[in-house]
Amino acid sequence: MATMLKVHKENKKEDEGKEMSMTPEYIQGKLFSFHNAAHKFHLNTKSFSEHSALNGFYNSLVEFKDEISEKLMGYMGGKRIGEITLDKIPVYSTGASEKLANEVMVFAKELEEWAEEKEYCDIENIAQGLSGEAAKVIYLLTLT
Repeated sequence: MATMLKVHKENKKEDEGKEMSMTPEYIQGKLFSFHNAAHKFHLNTKSFSEHSALNGFYNSLVEFKDEISEKLMGYMGGKRIGEITLDKIPVYSTGASEKLANEVMVFAKELEEWAEEKEYCDIENIAQGLSGEAAKVIYLLTLT
Protein backbone atom coordinates (compact mmCIF):
# COMPACT_ATOMS: atom_id res chain seq x y z
CA MET A 1 0.00 0.00 0.00
CA ALA A 2 2.78 2.45 0.88
CA THR A 3 4.47 1.74 -2.44
CA MET A 4 1.22 2.42 -4.24
CA LEU A 5 0.91 5.79 -2.51
CA LYS A 6 4.50 6.63 -3.36
CA VAL A 7 3.92 5.86 -7.04
CA HIS A 8 0.69 7.84 -6.92
CA LYS A 9 2.50 10.87 -5.51
CA GLU A 10 5.28 10.64 -8.07
CA ASN A 11 2.77 10.59 -10.91
CA LYS A 12 1.19 13.90 -9.90
CA LYS A 13 3.15 15.96 -12.41
CA GLU A 14 0.79 18.89 -12.12
CA ASP A 15 1.90 19.29 -8.48
CA GLU A 16 5.63 19.38 -9.23
CA GLY A 17 7.24 22.56 -8.00
CA LYS A 18 4.00 23.66 -6.35
CA GLU A 19 4.50 24.86 -2.78
CA MET A 20 1.75 24.13 -0.31
CA SER A 21 0.84 27.22 1.72
CA MET A 22 -0.73 25.03 4.39
CA THR A 23 0.64 25.35 7.90
CA PRO A 24 -1.04 24.33 11.15
CA GLU A 25 -1.57 28.03 11.90
CA TYR A 26 -3.18 28.65 8.51
CA ILE A 27 -5.40 25.59 8.89
CA GLN A 28 -6.60 26.56 12.35
CA GLY A 29 -7.14 30.17 11.30
CA LYS A 30 -9.27 29.12 8.32
CA LEU A 31 -11.38 26.80 10.45
CA PHE A 32 -12.05 29.55 13.00
CA SER A 33 -12.84 31.99 10.18
CA PHE A 34 -15.24 29.59 8.47
CA HIS A 35 -17.05 29.05 11.77
CA ASN A 36 -17.33 32.80 12.42
CA ALA A 37 -18.71 33.46 8.94
CA ALA A 38 -21.23 30.61 9.12
CA HIS A 39 -22.45 31.78 12.52
CA LYS A 40 -22.77 35.41 11.38
CA PHE A 41 -24.66 34.37 8.23
CA HIS A 42 -26.92 32.19 10.40
CA LEU A 43 -27.81 35.26 12.44
CA ASN A 44 -28.28 37.57 9.43
CA THR A 45 -30.43 35.48 7.12
CA LYS A 46 -34.19 36.04 6.97
CA SER A 47 -34.79 32.59 5.48
CA PHE A 48 -35.76 29.93 8.03
CA SER A 49 -34.40 27.08 5.90
CA GLU A 50 -31.09 28.89 5.41
CA HIS A 51 -31.01 29.71 9.13
CA SER A 52 -31.50 26.00 9.92
CA ALA A 53 -28.89 24.82 7.39
CA LEU A 54 -26.33 27.28 8.74
CA ASN A 55 -27.12 26.30 12.32
CA GLY A 56 -26.03 22.75 11.56
CA PHE A 57 -23.03 23.99 9.60
CA TYR A 58 -21.58 26.31 12.23
CA ASN A 59 -22.15 23.70 14.95
CA SER A 60 -20.32 21.07 12.91
CA LEU A 61 -17.49 23.52 12.24
CA VAL A 62 -16.94 23.76 16.02
CA GLU A 63 -16.32 20.02 16.06
CA PHE A 64 -14.10 20.09 12.97
CA LYS A 65 -11.89 22.93 14.21
CA ASP A 66 -11.43 21.19 17.57
CA GLU A 67 -10.80 17.71 16.17
CA ILE A 68 -8.45 18.85 13.42
CA SER A 69 -6.49 21.11 15.79
CA GLU A 70 -6.09 18.39 18.43
CA LYS A 71 -5.05 15.74 15.93
CA LEU A 72 -2.61 18.10 14.20
CA MET A 73 -0.94 18.71 17.55
CA GLY A 74 -0.82 14.95 18.11
CA TYR A 75 0.79 14.34 14.73
CA MET A 76 3.29 17.08 15.60
CA GLY A 77 4.30 15.32 18.81
CA GLY A 78 2.30 17.59 21.09
CA LYS A 79 3.67 20.85 19.73
CA ARG A 80 1.10 23.61 20.08
CA ILE A 81 -0.20 25.58 17.12
CA GLY A 82 1.12 29.13 17.05
CA GLU A 83 -0.60 32.45 16.48
CA ILE A 84 -3.39 32.45 13.92
CA THR A 85 -4.85 35.12 11.68
CA LEU A 86 -8.60 35.31 11.24
CA ASP A 87 -10.19 36.35 7.98
CA LYS A 88 -12.57 39.30 7.98
CA ILE A 89 -16.16 38.07 8.14
CA PRO A 90 -17.75 38.55 4.73
CA VAL A 91 -20.87 40.68 4.43
CA TYR A 92 -23.99 38.53 4.25
CA SER A 93 -25.85 38.70 0.94
CA THR A 94 -27.87 36.40 -1.29
CA GLY A 95 -25.63 33.50 -2.25
CA ALA A 96 -23.04 34.20 0.46
CA SER A 97 -23.83 30.99 2.35
CA GLU A 98 -23.42 28.82 -0.75
CA LYS A 99 -20.17 30.63 -1.57
CA LEU A 100 -18.91 29.94 1.96
CA ALA A 101 -19.79 26.25 1.69
CA ASN A 102 -17.94 26.06 -1.65
CA GLU A 103 -14.90 27.74 -0.10
CA VAL A 104 -14.97 25.16 2.71
CA MET A 105 -15.05 22.35 0.12
CA VAL A 106 -12.04 23.79 -1.71
CA PHE A 107 -10.16 24.22 1.58
CA ALA A 108 -11.06 20.66 2.64
CA LYS A 109 -9.60 19.25 -0.59
CA GLU A 110 -6.40 21.27 -0.11
CA LEU A 111 -6.20 20.08 3.50
CA GLU A 112 -6.69 16.47 2.42
CA GLU A 113 -3.85 16.75 -0.12
CA TRP A 114 -1.56 18.45 2.43
CA ALA A 115 -2.32 15.77 5.02
CA GLU A 116 -1.59 13.03 2.47
CA GLU A 117 1.79 14.60 1.75
CA LYS A 118 2.56 14.83 5.49
CA GLU A 119 1.17 11.29 6.05
CA TYR A 120 -1.35 12.60 8.60
CA CYS A 121 -3.84 9.87 7.72
CA ASP A 122 -6.70 10.84 10.00
CA ILE A 123 -6.51 14.49 8.96
CA GLU A 124 -7.15 13.25 5.40
CA ASN A 125 -10.26 11.43 6.62
CA ILE A 126 -11.53 14.39 8.62
CA ALA A 127 -10.93 16.72 5.64
CA GLN A 128 -13.15 14.43 3.56
CA GLY A 129 -15.83 14.69 6.25
CA LEU A 130 -15.50 18.47 6.24
CA SER A 131 -16.02 18.49 2.48
CA GLY A 132 -19.07 16.29 2.88
CA GLU A 133 -20.55 18.59 5.50
CA ALA A 134 -20.14 21.58 3.18
CA ALA A 135 -21.71 19.62 0.31
CA LYS A 136 -24.68 18.80 2.56
CA VAL A 137 -25.13 22.50 3.31
CA ILE A 138 -25.17 23.30 -0.40
CA TYR A 139 -27.96 20.74 -0.81
CA LEU A 140 -29.89 22.07 2.20
CA LEU A 141 -29.69 25.60 0.81
CA THR A 142 -31.66 24.42 -2.23
CA LEU A 143 -34.63 23.63 0.02
CA THR A 144 -35.70 27.27 0.38
